Amino acid sequence: MFMKKFFLLMTLSLNHLVMAQEGVTPSPQTPSTASTQLATPVGNGVSTPTATGTTPAAETATATTPPRSRQPLRMLPGRYAHSSQNLPVTSPIQGDEPPYRVSSRNPHQMRVLNSGMGSLYARIDMIRRAKRSIDMEYYIFDPDVSGRLVLQELREAARRGVKVRIMVDKFPGEFALNEHYAEELRAAGIEIRYYNPQPLYRVNDSQYRNHRKLMVMDGEEALTGGRNIADEYFDLHRQYNYLDRDVIVRGDVVRHMQQTFENYWASPIVETPTTPVRPVATNTENGESLEQFQFDQQREQARRVFAPDPEVDRVRRVVEVDGLRSFNDTPERTCPEVSFASDREGATSREARNSEDYQRRFRLLRQEMARWMEDKISDEVVIESPYFLRSKITDRLFELIQQRNARVRLFTNSLVSSDAVPISTTFTTTVRQFTPLENFRAYVYRGRYSGEGHVPDEAIRNGTWGIHSKSIVFNNDSFMIGSYNIDNRSSFYNTELAVFCTGSPELTRDVRDNIQIRMNNSYRLNAEGNAEDCEDIHADAGLYKQIMYQLLRIPSHLIEHLL
Repeated sequence: MFMKKFFLLMTLSLNHLVMAQEGVTPSPQTPSTASTQLATPVGNGVSTPTATGTTPAAETATATTPPRSRQPLRMLPGRYAHSSQNLPVTSPIQGDEPPYRVSSRNPHQMRVLNSGMGSLYARIDMIRRAKRSIDMEYYIFDPDVSGRLVLQELREAARRGVKVRIMVDKFPGEFALNEHYAEELRAAGIEIRYYNPQPLYRVNDSQYRNHRKLMVMDGEEALTGGRNIADEYFDLHRQYNYLDRDVIVRGDVVRHMQQTFENYWASPIVETPTTPVRPVATNTENGESLEQFQFDQQREQARRVFAPDPEVDRVRRVVEVDGLRSFNDTPERTCPEVSFASDREGATSREARNSEDYQRRFRLLRQEMARWMEDKISDEVVIESPYFLRSKITDRLFELIQQRNARVRLFTNSLVSSDAVPISTTFTTTVRQFTPLENFRAYVYRGRYSGEGHVPDEAIRNGTWGIHSKSIVFNNDSFMIGSYNIDNRSSFYNTELAVFCTGSPELTRDVRDNIQIRMNNSYRLNAEGNAEDCEDIHADAGLYKQIMYQLLRIPSHLIEHLL
């Protein structure tokens, strides 16, 4: 996993050199029946924050050496210092750029899903309840145990007459549902399309990825957030798992979420996979060629996607029990006012050449985030993101908290918990620009199991855990859950989406309390950007990560605007 991330980031750096030659690199200033359904969810037990073998860092962490005094909050100088002038802030909306930016004051039913296994349960439950349609859209969809479980459930839905569609981003290095799998899915009655299939040698256009995560059932119920489809998102990987967050939504905005899927599905940069053709042998002296061997291996692997598998059956039983328990940790609640925002599909390097027009027409989620920051931030804002790099969004945030004397609590990964070493190197420099400020507190995750949810496998609990959720708590009754990372790829290249809720202290507490549980298992940083308890934050990272951290410090800063 870590090697894959490293390969992708180094590929991006090489691409950037070519893009710079062509003059298109963005400057830093532009960054069913009862027999087929799961047990009906019962119980409304609300999870409450509890420490799991650690003392709450936010309450008790103290430095044994006198820390440098923190400074009053101020706007940080530098390349982004005045960039917020380019962030449009709109008045409250009832349909600005529909379906990409919409708001509703009609009550919506929402459920926050903090547990990975609970979130997998939710997906299977939605598939089994579907009567007309299921649409799924993901950046990553791996045919591992959880992926095959989902696909098998989708096949059963298709057999009931449900229309099933899957769209997955086709970025080399992350893409797994190749044309061989597409053949098997089509035979099972499942449609599949690929977003932006440009190869890496098409340097410019291959940068524009679809990072959205969306599932819509019958056009009436949606599930979105930070999770892709792979074992590590559902508490099932034996070495490394993500702590993430999703939300289920029922109400007016779902039809707009559905319409964005339709628009992406029909985008001119989306392809329908063709039937793979076995290559002609290029060297027959030793029998079949390497190309033919690889083709046959891929075809055979794909043909097993619906085959009976004891491990898939075991996980299904676990999810039906422990996933249900985790699902019920947070109840369904009512949100009186909801917004949905998504970036527009179809952008390529051609559209991005005119940066101002590109930002206005395509980067719509950022505009909605700016509006919510303007309207909602008052006393304290809590940010949870797997990555934290300086951008227009962060600088606008700090302008607002300066004006309103608000506090910021940032929660992100340490080198130990991160899946992206290059970003960890730049984070160290970035966060030290903010840690001296008296209204800023940063927490980085230790990489240990937080104790949340119901994970029955001890080996999994003892593995490494990293933060992958993308959430902002604006105040005591307003929050955002989506796919947007606080980094430059989410800001400029990747299409993203998010759901916003205001007026529900209870739903906001479901998000905030879970973040606090995770913070309790984190290092709190002092004014120098080091752990307040004087521990070595990198000590448990492992030799490979520590070596790569040192080797990539300079290169990562050179390509920071691409991370």
